[in-house]
Amino acid sequence: MKKIAMALALLLAAASCDFLDVVPEGSPTQDDIYKTQAQAEKMLFMVYGKCPDLFHAQAMPDLSGGDDLISSYYGSVRYFSWKSLVYATSQESSTNTYFNMWGTTSGLPTGNYSYNIYEGIRYAYNFLNNIGSVPDISEANLRYWSGEAHFLIAHLHQILLEYYGPIVLAREEIDLNAPASSVNVPRSTYDECVNFIEEEFRKAADMLPDYWGPIAYGRAIKATALAYRARLLLYAASPLVNGNSEFYADFVNKDGTHLINQTYDAEKWKRAMDAAKEAIDCVEASKETGAYTMDDRQLGLSVSKSTSTTDPFELGRANYTYIFTGDGNATQFLNQNEYLMSLNKSGSITYTQKQFGCHLANNYTKVSGAYRGYLCPTFEAVQMYYTRNGLPWEDDPETKDIDPLAYNKAAGTVEMHLHKEPRFYASVGYDRGTYRFNGGKMTIKAHKGEPQGFTGSYDNEYQSYNGYFCQKWVNEQSKMTLNSSGNYSVSTYMSYVFPYMRIAELYLSYAEADFEYDGTLSDYGYECLNKIRSRCGLPTFQESWSRAGGIPSGQKLRDIIRRERSIEFLMEGRRFHDIRRWKIAEECLRPIPKAWNIEGDTPEKFYKLVDMKENDTRIFTTPKHYWLAIPNSQLNINGQLVQNPGY
Repeated sequence: MKKIAMALALLLAAASCDFLDVVPEGSPTQDDIYKTQAQAEKMLFMVYGKCPDLFHAQAMPDLSGGDDLISSYYGSVRYFSWKSLVYATSQESSTNTYFNMWGTTSGLPTGNYSYNIYEGIRYAYNFLNNIGSVPDISEANLRYWSGEAHFLIAHLHQILLEYYGPIVLAREEIDLNAPASSVNVPRSTYDECVNFIEEEFRKAADMLPDYWGPIAYGRAIKATALAYRARLLLYAASPLVNGNSEFYADFVNKDGTHLINQTYDAEKWKRAMDAAKEAIDCVEASKETGAYTMDDRQLGLSVSKSTSTTDPFELGRANYTYIFTGDGNATQFLNQNEYLMSLNKSGSITYTQKQFGCHLANNYTKVSGAYRGYLCPTFEAVQMYYTRNGLPWEDDPETKDIDPLAYNKAAGTVEMHLHKEPRFYASVGYDRGTYRFNGGKMTIKAHKGEPQGFTGSYDNEYQSYNGYFCQKWVNEQSKMTLNSSGNYSVSTYMSYVFPYMRIAELYLSYAEADFEYDGTLSDYGYECLNKIRSRCGLPTFQESWSRAGGIPSGQKLRDIIRRERSIEFLMEGRRFHDIRRWKIAEECLRPIPKAWNIEGDTPEKFYKLVDMKENDTRIFTTPKHYWLAIPNSQLNINGQLVQNPGY
């Protein structure tokens, strides 16, 4: 009877139809779920499905909630939930949460999205406790699938930790008949959470295979578990949670226990550095053993496979483009070289693609499937890219005396667009610049009234409000067709996946932890930075800075190392988390972003730097908006919980 109750409870709790596919028709029991390998594997897939869709710009804050990507003036919080963490209207609160990953109900707008992560953790434990009873389970699958369950327990806890700070740890499967006293427990300290999650990743890494093969793309492998462990420990060493008495001196449980440690510990950086190196070693072992080799693909930093150019600059651009959308010819691009975890959800990826691609005519009429061009890189992100010499504009001897905002009549654009590094041209569409789209190359024309320019109405949300467009997630072969009325009739979206974990992160995490541990970079720290630079056509770190009088030190070197990471991951959702763990979120998100004067219909009018027009007041507050609010419904259920600061 108890098994039946568990199965029915799982069935009723499932927020989507996925669970219905786990059990056969009729009255479901837990025994049905674990009757065969095929049924049990469906249960495992359902746990994977509990991981939030981080590429959905409306449902999650990652893409637009940093300072590198922004949606339009007009869109409301209802459709762009990230705005609840930045603007005054409809703020995130314990009674009005737009995300609600800590709870059993959907976030706002009601019924749209449901990420009951604790439910996913419970399913994972149920899987672990029963997979051994499957009659036809092979020894290999028992080991590998158990490793996946441990990975998912760790990963789901880690997601909660990143968005909410200290959480309630689910250390085992909870009996549905357990007394409230055993379920309603306080939040664990941040360090306790890290230690528990790290141990689960360790268990996973010991069980997971080195490689699944193409038929199981997207499932965790050993390197995935080690990479997420490295991210976990990097966050744990970071200023937000490593001795942060400035924000969290009064953030305590009801018994007075500090939830964030109050004393800085430099050894946490060493722990993060060692974890990154272990993950890197796991990845690089494939080069010696061929363990990951499949269809001429090998785990590592991916590069373009069809570009014939010998120009290092153009090759760097092509390499960086290839990471995300391929060489522009494949109908589906998975990037099995570099992605250790990714989203392969065609509906979400297609939906977000159409927000990135620019429209082709100014008299835009919305069609459901058409490209809209209103999810754009910020002016601040554009400024962040290095020069072609791999230096900040103001440090490069070739550009420091050039006004980046000065109009270059011959080029038809400003100087700052003419001297950038390859990743800029692979990532950003700008006025009078080349944009790879619609089956080839086009020139963006963004003055008012021009094809990609301001329509003249701020009531039209489907346009760029700063004069920039995203190239990074737009495939050259993505297309639109205009009908005889000049409106979009057909759109073609290319199929690719969105990276949650790239191998590049391991190298950049090592470099950051290496510096933070003792204030210098080791030879291997430089090597890690240069692996990323070399792939995108930049000189080595040492060579670049030799042009500027030598490698900086202290806070400037810290800022540069952070910038190396930020540029590589701009418009991937990582900046949302990084500016928080670095304790710089308010200085990044409180000021109004800059923009070109989109109302300008001539170069002289367009190229005036102004505040981007916004329809609300920015109110990012420290420490409140660093984390999400725990819903009141959960506080009412568990009297041991304390709310996050500021809510």
